[in-house]
Amino acid sequence: MTQSEFRQSVAEGGKPQEQRKPCPTIAAFLAIACTVLAGLGDWKVLNNAYGGLPKAVVLGTIVCAFICLLVVADFANIKKAVRYFPIFLIPIAVYVLVSMYIWITDLSNATSITRAGEKVLYQLIAIVYTVFMCYLLEDRAVNYLFFSMCAVNTAIILLELPNYGLRESIASVIRCLVTFGEAEGFMRALEIHDITFLFGQFFIFYAMFAPKSSASEKRTRCWGIALSLFFILLGLKRAILPAVLLVCVYVKLLRAIKNPRKLIIATGIVLVLFFYLYLYLTRSGILISFLESLGINMMGRDLLWSLPNDYYEFSPFWKGLGFEGVTDLVNRWYQEGLISRAYPLHNDILKIFIELGAMGFTLWAGIHYVLYPSYWMRRHDTETGLLYLAVLCYMTVTYLTDNTAFYFWSSIGLRLIPMSFSYRIIKDAKQEWWKAPTPEEAADEIWRIETEERCEHAE
Repeated sequence: MTQSEFRQSVAEGGKPQEQRKPCPTIAAFLAIACTVLAGLGDWKVLNNAYGGLPKAVVLGTIVCAFICLLVVADFANIKKAVRYFPIFLIPIAVYVLVSMYIWITDLSNATSITRAGEKVLYQLIAIVYTVFMCYLLEDRAVNYLFFSMCAVNTAIILLELPNYGLRESIASVIRCLVTFGEAEGFMRALEIHDITFLFGQFFIFYAMFAPKSSASEKRTRCWGIALSLFFILLGLKRAILPAVLLVCVYVKLLRAIKNPRKLIIATGIVLVLFFYLYLYLTRSGILISFLESLGINMMGRDLLWSLPNDYYEFSPFWKGLGFEGVTDLVNRWYQEGLISRAYPLHNDILKIFIELGAMGFTLWAGIHYVLYPSYWMRRHDTETGLLYLAVLCYMTVTYLTDNTAFYFWSSIGLRLIPMSFSYRIIKDAKQEWWKAPTPEEAADEIWRIETEERCEHAE
């Protein structure tokens, strides 16, 4: 139910929903513990040993939700939370269906099925975590996820500190900040890319969207801004700072417009069209030449972006190689000695176009940049749609030069932050519910009406 629908039901004499009982402390604690343990899997020591396996720990939120359901017996809220599943599953369905068509029609591209299945599985886990975390904590879910990630990043810092010593660690941090990105030693060990990119999403939320009506909300917002900035600087990724600043300016400009809904959708459409221009500029080498002329260190991306040219067509009829097909290409280049390591492509827009083809890429872009903003605005309100697009625009900057489109925590943030934010609408509307006037208020109202009537008769 949207805010307008909710208030309309009040006007029509609808009955208020009962105030939901708070999530049991044990369930909230276990959900946070699952989040922290899964996040620690991004520590390089554990990541090198177990890969993405620790991330599956977040499935413990299903158990937490079951505990909550037993205690609270709130079936209406679990039903409301589960309704988010279909909209989140649409992109997964696109990856699977388009890839299945490609694999069936060309078996030579079917070697990536296992890896594609694993990536789809982790995206499903991310969706399950998002939905049940928001069911448990509603509009507080974003705060709990944020402070859990702060705890994870702090734990990784403390675990790495003994390996380098305090003096060398501080020197490494200063050197990285001064050179704006040259990470060595301690700072190299703190390159937990996925969590660092997630803090960019948090910065946008706390700086531009977090509620600040009460003292506790203002305090949480200040901590959110300060800690997000701290961890962004510590895990320094050069694209984050300009990206979040541009997005914050964009949000300010849209809020200055009387009715920003159409401009939000127009922004999504423009970005979809821009991606095709970006693909052309990348394939033709114009983009690489331009960036090199500015003295930007491409860090090997110039080679990685030019190698796929012989393996795809920039055409509306390009069918695609199938999900994770680019990984096969990278492994082949590594075996042939064209690259020294099997680096990711560091260009998600190009990667998705090569893998899903022109049709699949258009569907992927249309869903994320046009359908989703429209959904958040129609199902909830303009502010929720603007929040989603703001976070997505920030992530789009990373899509252009990195591999974040399928990062686990970044994908969770893109879904959980607007979903958690959307819960405030029902909460705010409940606070505006009509209450019977007190005897004093009723007497004042009667006196006001009688006074107005006497004035009218006197005239």
